[in-house]
Amino acid sequence: MHRMTQSRFFTRSSSLRAIAVCAALFALPATAQMPMANADYDASGYVTPAGMAHPSMYQGGVVPAGMAFSAGMQNHGPTAFPGGIMPVGFMSGGHCDGNCGSCDPGAGSCGCGNSRGGIIESCMSGSGLCGCGLCGGGNCLDKLSKYCFFCRGSGCLACKSIDLRYLGSNLHQLKPYGEICGLRWYDLSVEAVFLGHTQGAGNMPVTSEGQFVPPSPIVLSLGDAKDGDELAAGVRLSGALICGVGGNVEATYMGGNKWNDTAEVTSAGGNLFSFLSDFGNPTPLQDVDQSFSQSIGIQSELHSIELNYRRRTMGPYCRFQGSWLFGLRYLQFKNEMQYSTFRDATRFFNSTDRVRNHMFGAQAGGDIWWNIHSGVRLGMGLKGAWVQNEIKRSFKVHSNSIAETVINDTQRGSDLMGEFELKFIWQFNHSWKFRSAYYAIAAEDIGFGSVDKDAVTSLRPGNTPIKPGYVLDDLVVQGISFGTEYNW
Repeated sequence: MHRMTQSRFFTRSSSLRAIAVCAALFALPATAQMPMANADYDASGYVTPAGMAHPSMYQGGVVPAGMAFSAGMQNHGPTAFPGGIMPVGFMSGGHCDGNCGSCDPGAGSCGCGNSRGGIIESCMSGSGLCGCGLCGGGNCLDKLSKYCFFCRGSGCLACKSIDLRYLGSNLHQLKPYGEICGLRWYDLSVEAVFLGHTQGAGNMPVTSEGQFVPPSPIVLSLGDAKDGDELAAGVRLSGALICGVGGNVEATYMGGNKWNDTAEVTSAGGNLFSFLSDFGNPTPLQDVDQSFSQSIGIQSELHSIELNYRRRTMGPYCRFQGSWLFGLRYLQFKNEMQYSTFRDATRFFNSTDRVRNHMFGAQAGGDIWWNIHSGVRLGMGLKGAWVQNEIKRSFKVHSNSIAETVINDTQRGSDLMGEFELKFIWQFNHSWKFRSAYYAIAAEDIGFGSVDKDAVTSLRPGNTPIKPGYVLDDLVVQGISFGTEYNW
């Protein structure tokens, strides 16, 4: 009980002493409260921060933020700066006047290092709009800008258009963007695709100039019409939808590429003979021989649709990442061949063989990406599919001795198909990427258009018609693409 009373006594006594000290300080004059130049900072335990001058070095004490030195500060003390906080560089000499602030070439006396251009460019490096030529230095293109009709070099769009440094600033926006550990992802991909394909009908001789072969030379062959040798333009569209952690459902269309080519030979003397008559051996056929012109035309078209589930994964240190997928694939390849001969209205021949390959089945595959740099990636992908190929055919013949006849037929079989992709990505920002790729699609036992000699001759009067045979060969479609990817 005695100890509790003693504790209360010391508490009340300490509180009274604190109030007395505060009242005394409040009663002192303002000048007495200011820090003095002769204050013993070391004895008080004050520690000067690294890089800061000792407070004793300041005349009149430490200057608070927003205070500036005036001409008579030694006698009158610090004076408040009208703007409040002291501006950066105010204590340095040679600051710009109003004319230099607008970078008027007529300012004359302004220093290039103190002119307009921002804290980083003008104040630190002197490489701003004025610091690189409009006030004296720089290259000839900078000096020309001071003759600008609109701003005399102060920085309008017309002035900037003759400054090569602004071209560099725009190119700077194209630098790669992103994190090297960011998982590859896109919501929509659009590409222009340029593809070519292999020929499947072979290089069979078609037309000779003169009867009997040999010695008559071959002047037209199936290989002379090469529609797939030219790159045809198409489109590749792909969309992805998140489906679980690291997984997404992708729908892709690639196609619209159309190829066509024609090869034709003429003879003013009507001395062209066809393979349908063994080049006039033993006797010419009125339908196809002794022609003034013979020609071959080939047309092709490609369409591909995919629906896949893809699962992505990240490798150690983020340099490599990959994915696996499985789904469904549909590919349609159309091929058509036309063969025509003409002498006059009573001696002509036309045949058209339209073949459509409809391939549908399951596929699986994956890809691997190398993160070369943040926002720059190189990838390689493989897909394999087992498909059911339904080949639909329409064979039509019309000549002076054969009435127009159409033969329709369908053949089905199981085939293998694969796709190889080599892809490159350059990311500009969060939403947009540049994309380029090489694609190669290969499929076996694809039907091609042809001219079946036995089927044609069986259609002549007095013969029993037979169905034309199928020409099956491997197909390789390959080419490059350029496009973009977009993230929501």
